[in-house]
Amino acid sequence: MPGPTGPVAISATIRSKQGKGASRQARLAGAVPAVIYGMKKEPLTITVEPRELARAVTGPLRRNAVITLHLKDAAGKAQGSRHVLVRELQIHPVRRSASHVDFLEINPTEPAHMKVPLEVYGKSQAVQDGAKLQLVVRTLNVMVVPTEVPEKITLDVTGQGFGVMRASQLTMTKGVTLLDAPEIPVVSVRMPRGDKEEAAAAVAAPAEGAAAAAPADGKAAAAPAAGAAKDAPKADDKKKK
Repeated sequence: MPGPTGPVAISATIRSKQGKGASRQARLAGAVPAVIYGMKKEPLTITVEPRELARAVTGPLRRNAVITLHLKDAAGKAQGSRHVLVRELQIHPVRRSASHVDFLEINPTEPAHMKVPLEVYGKSQAVQDGAKLQLVVRTLNVMVVPTEVPEKITLDVTGQGFGVMRASQLTMTKGVTLLDAPEIPVVSVRMPRGDKEEAAAAVAAPAEGAAAAAPADGKAAAAPAAGAAKDAPKADDKKKK
């Protein structure tokens, strides 16, 4: 399981105006409007630079990166800093750029609920025999100190046969607690549906052929009998003559 990556620092400007109109103006000015929630504080509206935000959320930890926001007012005067996580990132449907961000303020030294990607490695024997491996879940819920969150949780599927692998088979590193139920399936190894149907059709084909042959033989046997029945009256006619 890869090790953690340190916090990322970006600058943020406190907004004096709120609402959709103020957010639209911020976007027209080339900034990304955002709000900071959490820690039992009043929400704080801010703007961040698009490039700095992109750098923060495209690193190894993605949206699990702890971000240190260095705040300043409209005049550029420093207003302290906040440690946050990205809780919601809205993307413009056409430009594919960030249009709004919700940040959650945290204490970086206290455990928090995080979602970590699941990644498998190795090649199971069943897959080598033609089976298909599917991830049942792509992220796992864990409790961990935010600055110690791993990039991903890995699972070795080498030697895995047909069936499912469950959360109880995952290995957590020190300080990471799995919140998901241990019995939930995380990986499924099964024969592809098309192969199953082909196998069933191959088994059914000989049986159907045998069934079709039986009526054909019956008709063939019935034909001479019908011919004999037609000849019978002719024999009686000869006797009468």
